[in-house]
This record gives sequence, structure tokens and C-alpha cells, in this order.
Amino acid sequence: MNPVKRGICISGEMATWIYSASRTAGLRENAVIVRMLRIAREDLAPFDDVALRRILREPWEIVQKMPAFVRRIQRRAQPRLRATASIRVTVAVKQALISLARKHHTTMSGVIRQLVEGTLAKETA
Repeated sequence: MNPVKRGICISGEMATWIYSASRTAGLRENAVIVRMLRIAREDLAPFDDVALRRILREPWEIVQKMPAFVRRIQRRAQPRLRATASIRVTVAVKQALISLARKHHTTMSGVIRQLVEGTLAKETA
């Protein structure tokens, strides 16, 4: 693969996140950026030219509220949430846990881990 140089500007927050992700994964920062671009390309592939133009030109706050874009992102996240929520609870409790995970920008396993850690901390105290 031949390297193609593109001059891009990224925020300090994004650069810090990329650095952190590269250290976590044990990869170079360029490899993390390439993987992020491939994921983005997969998410944007189903959109036609008009929708793609709107997604890329509109401010991010508006794009995050577009119904088609939200459905696409949720479709990617749903299997992971359901797979980690394979505990024996009612559907209502599982839906409540999913909404709690979304509210706190975490995964189902993160919510369950916090609940278990809180219960263990109460028991040992």
C-alpha cells in the first residue's frame, strides 16, 4: 500500500484520544486513524449523494439528530449491547439498562460492572 499524504487538522482533544487509543491497542497512531476512517466509510456507505452532502456539510450537532444517521449508528451499537446483556432479567429491566447505558455513554457491560462493583463495595464495607 502506497502512503498518501493528506494535510488534515484535528483538534487537541481528538489528537489526545487517538494517542490514547493507539497506546491501548498497541498500534501506531496512523493505524488508528486508518481504522477510524474505514469504520466511518462503512457507516457512510449506505447514504446517497444528497444525504452524504448534508452529513458532511452540516454542523455535527445537527447531523447527530438526523433520523437516518441515528438509525445507522444505533444499528452498529445494538448487537453489542444485546450480546453483553445476556443476563436473566425481564425485557423491561433490560430496556431500562440499555437506556441507562446510552444515557451515561457506556456499554451494557460497563453498567453491569459498575452495579457489581457497587454491590461488592457495600458488602465489604
